Amino acid sequence: MLFKNRKFGAILFALILPLFFMTGCSSNSQQSNSNKITLNFFNQKPEISTQYQKLAKIYTKKHPNVSIQITTSGQGGGAAALQAKFASGEAPDIIMLGGLPEIDRYKDHLVSLKSLPATKTILPSLLSGGISNERLVGLPVDLEAYGWSYNKAIFNKAGINAANIHNYTDFVKAVKKLDAQKEKLGLSGVFGFNGADTNSIASVSAQFTSQAYDNDQVKAFNSTSFPWKYGSQMHAYYNLIRNYSVQPILSVKYDPSVQDLFYNGKVAMIPQGNWIIPTLDGIEKGFVQKNLGMIPFFVKNDGSDRLLTGSSWYLGVTNDHPKREKAAKDFVNWMFTSREAENVIINEMRFVPATKNFDVSRLPDDLSKEIYRIGASKNARAPIHKQYPNGFSTQVLGPYIQRYFVRDISWDQLEKVITTKYRQLREIQSGE
Repeated sequence: MLFKNRKFGAILFALILPLFFMTGCSSNSQQSNSNKITLNFFNQKPEISTQYQKLAKIYTKKHPNVSIQITTSGQGGGAAALQAKFASGEAPDIIMLGGLPEIDRYKDHLVSLKSLPATKTILPSLLSGGISNERLVGLPVDLEAYGWSYNKAIFNKAGINAANIHNYTDFVKAVKKLDAQKEKLGLSGVFGFNGADTNSIASVSAQFTSQAYDNDQVKAFNSTSFPWKYGSQMHAYYNLIRNYSVQPILSVKYDPSVQDLFYNGKVAMIPQGNWIIPTLDGIEKGFVQKNLGMIPFFVKNDGSDRLLTGSSWYLGVTNDHPKREKAAKDFVNWMFTSREAENVIINEMRFVPATKNFDVSRLPDDLSKEIYRIGASKNARAPIHKQYPNGFSTQVLGPYIQRYFVRDISWDQLEKVITTKYRQLREIQSGE
């Protein structure tokens, strides 16, 4: 009987032992899985989603306990998609934000980034665009310049040296000279302004509103009034666009203005920023170095005007998932400080870096190097159009300038309605 019990006990032990080891392995596996962190990154720039995926892949290869999921939503729908994420309780860990109004909307969700080593590398002129309630909560994605992008080959053929354009009078002379040679140059218009895009209209307006606020983004964000200090110059430039652009002006859209009109030499100039560089060089390698130049808007018109340089987008880290916060900060910091990230940002994104530590001699075209020189200087001037009240560009400024383009409203009427609606939107959104 004892022998039978011992035999039974041995059989039972043999059956239980594998289960014990399986349970132990399962416990270790669960512990390993619990250390795995998945970061959610919300990106509002579709044109660089592939490059962000590459950055994530490089980073996670060195950090196998971290995986990064990138959600991209842009082309005007990014802000609404981001709000939906927060409303559904799926707040991302890293978010791309456009301007102080959007940063202010999520200020209670954003952590301070002041202690990150990357913060010390940011160009000083860009820092104020990421500050909320005196806390640095956003780091600029890149350095952008905005002005008149012109085709060097067309200028040369027309006998125009851009280096000799020093003020508004010089600029108008160049415009009229190009217009007089339209047929010979094969131009459909001097300008290829995409009047269908309210954001482009807002970008032009920033040339005149930014300096009225001393290019101070926080000052612009806190202001309840639309500045008309340089309103006469703004009026003059919009008239110039209306008179010398491809017609009908409201039919011209963003992509055709860059990829068809400008690239194919059908227009001599478009008011655009250096974000068009990847598109142009994507169509023809080396096009930018050979053919793309930029001229500033002449606003003060006293010899001090230069290209406005700033950043439209900032990266922030949320506090909604405390266990993932450290990893999110580390990934953001890595993007601004590592050699691997520098390679992707400069060579593949074709960004002008927003930092002092990247090797800008590696930038593949002279225009990007010039933009960096301007943006890194003590006299750098940032645009403030991203600090307009939410909805102002797309619902007020853009539509009313479009009406002005087609002579449906006078400039005096436009000034009155913009002044009123700007104040109303700011007061509503500030809760005053």
